[in-house]
Amino acid sequence: MSSPKPCREEGCARPKVDGKHRCYWHHLAAQPIAVQVANAQARLERAEAFGVPKRTRVDPSEWPNGERWCAGCQFFVPIFYTRGSRCRACASVGAHESHLKRTYGISREDYDRLLAWQGGRCYICQQVPRSKRLAVDHDHVTGQVRGLLCANDEFGCNVTLRRLLNDVTMAKRAMAYVTMTPWERLKREDPPGSDWYSVTPASQLTDEIRVPDDI
Repeated sequence: MSSPKPCREEGCARPKVDGKHRCYWHHLAAQPIAVQVANAQARLERAEAFGVPKRTRVDPSEWPNGERWCAGCQFFVPIFYTRGSRCRACASVGAHESHLKRTYGISREDYDRLLAWQGGRCYICQQVPRSKRLAVDHDHVTGQVRGLLCANDEFGCNVTLRRLLNDVTMAKRAMAYVTMTPWERLKREDPPGSDWYSVTPASQLTDEIRVPDDI
């Protein structure tokens, strides 16, 4: 019987995961952070199920070649999958938890409950996050947490909503754009450069653009 083919990543001799081109660790590193965290939790639960005593430190002389000990998931992980003294997933959890408490005054449990309530998706575009966790959207005046939105620095809903709320005219024009599009206005021969509020039927207008209370 032939031995499993090695991972296609250069310098990695670990066997490929069935049906994949990479080993478990390289494949895991390319997954959404939520998947990586779930795998770290599964590693920890497996150690606990086997009754392995929890260790905060393992002497480096005991580390397998090319690996290091992660005290978070209680597992030896490849050096390339570490960040500082922990695996990427456990390090990410620690940093995220600290950021939530320091910036928004909420716990990781609060975040996870809100994420589950939103079905694991951005509230506005309904996309599941991949490379970045959903960002905590909050009122920049009161500090009140509103919900979780996708966090792309250029196109994410968190950034888009902030731009709209910081410029009332821009928000109203965005509303007008989908209520009566420029193409529709052109076809009905509205004059070029017309202000949106002067050509949109009054019944379709609102004097106030307000974020729904449940966001």
